[in-house]
Amino acid sequence: MERRERVLTTFRALACVVFALVSQTAWSQSVTAADTRLMISLSGKQYDLAARVYRPDGPGPGPFPLIVVNHGTPTDRRKLPQARLSFARAAKWFAGHGYMVVVALRPGFGSSSGAYLEASGRCGNEDFVAAGRRTAAIESAIVTAASHLPGADPERIVVIGQSAGGFGAITLGGEPPSGVRGIISFAGGRGSNGKERICAGEDKLIAAERELGAANTLPQLWLYADNDHYFRKDLARRMFGAFADASRAPVTFVPLPAFGDNGHATFAKADPQVWAEPVAAFLTQVLKDK
Repeated sequence: MERRERVLTTFRALACVVFALVSQTAWSQSVTAADTRLMISLSGKQYDLAARVYRPDGPGPGPFPLIVVNHGTPTDRRKLPQARLSFARAAKWFAGHGYMVVVALRPGFGSSSGAYLEASGRCGNEDFVAAGRRTAAIESAIVTAASHLPGADPERIVVIGQSAGGFGAITLGGEPPSGVRGIISFAGGRGSNGKERICAGEDKLIAAERELGAANTLPQLWLYADNDHYFRKDLARRMFGAFADASRAPVTFVPLPAFGDNGHATFAKADPQVWAEPVAAFLTQVLKDK
């Protein structure tokens, strides 16, 4: 715990400096967004995914550091076909600060091809480690495909995930694709019913976090709102503690203020200024020249 607190104190100091610089040039670039189809290869099979690409409007065609954003999963799987590309407000913030952003729907969601590939048992016996690895495998394939798009810098990539997409992202840190420098997880987790209950129990989720943390090789930033009703703040802290204590790479926890009726939607719906300071600092830290 003492090591994590020292890391967080240093990170906050860096965040204040970086955010002051970022604020002076905020939204310095206009942004272009375009819908496309992203082809990925997974276990020898091809999938055609719905995707949206955000690029800064100049100067020049890039290459730009790449942000790949991964969505969550509805508690009612019958709603998977209704999924739509989202996170526009957040994506525009990143692109406005010089990053290229790719948002894609995984197989089984919305108009993306294929069946849902991330199931890992029924509620009472869900295998969280297996679920994380299945989602991570898809997210890795998306990263690889996105890194080949025009304008992307394949050597400077950060993976962002929200909810189940965040759980997949933190798992991806165990076997990251080439070029990935760091992971950002917003309200990351798995197995919640949206009413502060975890399928298969909280202890099983904590054990999974510990196992996944032991494999992690990348710096990570975790952010949770105080009123997240999927992963309440004391549970989020326990999840973080288990993962960070086992991790070989630094992992930082940042609490965010309450947002609306349920802070689980912070990344999707809140003003980016809510999280801009720690995120800008993290990006500067992990994307600097080695």
